[in-house]
Amino acid sequence: MAALPFPFLRENVSLAPFTTWRIGGPARFLAEPPAEALPGLLAWARAGGLPVWILGRGSNVLIDDDGLPGLIILTRNIWQDIRREGDCLVAGAGASLPRLSKAAAAEGFSGYEFYIGIPGTVGGAVFMNAGFGPGDPRDTRAVLVDVELVRPDGDSVRAAVADLHMDYRHSILQDADGPFADAIVTRARFRLEHPGDAASIRDETREHLADRKRKQPLTRPTAGSVFRASDGVPAAIHIDRAGLKGFRIGDACVSPKHANWIENLGKASAADVRALIRHVRETVHAIFGVTLEPEVREMGG
Repeated sequence: MAALPFPFLRENVSLAPFTTWRIGGPARFLAEPPAEALPGLLAWARAGGLPVWILGRGSNVLIDDDGLPGLIILTRNIWQDIRREGDCLVAGAGASLPRLSKAAAAEGFSGYEFYIGIPGTVGGAVFMNAGFGPGDPRDTRAVLVDVELVRPDGDSVRAAVADLHMDYRHSILQDADGPFADAIVTRARFRLEHPGDAASIRDETREHLADRKRKQPLTRPTAGSVFRASDGVPAAIHIDRAGLKGFRIGDACVSPKHANWIENLGKASAADVRALIRHVRETVHAIFGVTLEPEVREMGG
């Protein structure tokens, strides 16, 4: 067997432990590269015709049971630095959102409390404009200044928040034919503009987390919200009214606690989750004429 070209590269690694659903087959290659090695790694993947995927903390994704045939770049253990630069916080793409929330609070600034219960990374937050529901101003777009990106050819570029065309659960980074198609977020800069009382910030942060714990099954293997809101109406309302709470296929179950979350009861497969998503969509459409659009990003399959 030929030696792998990078010391941080591994072969045939199960991805299930790296997802919050605990679901997913093996990656052909998995890497946790330092930022300076990224251009060389991408050049190697391109030369080998390998598709490239980015995986942060593994929330909001469904990885196929057969795994992924290309290269997975795992950021959850790398690119984690968070530092203050003037009136901004600069964070690596692998930094967790709860850490970013706490870092802003430690600097005495509010506006980041909503991040405390979101189990994602800075890179994922930029990619999907993580935040609360449609119309709620608490989202990534509201605090982001700009991002550093690496294109598939290895070139680096900086993009301002206006360049990302962020909307509810969307940024231009998701567009396959957009100007930043397949670009990788390596770092993001966030604005600090709302100084506040440290005790008040702590209290609000604590309340955000307590509210999420009351409403969401945070102790269960889930991927967060499965469907986007439809016409401003939370998907959970339609799913709950359709009587689907607790409905299961295999070990995939519509959460009894929050209808827009799907729990892995132990041995759920990607096929189970995919079938349950399809059943929920068909049932809601049959009853209410509403077409639910998945928020979860499928990888492979």
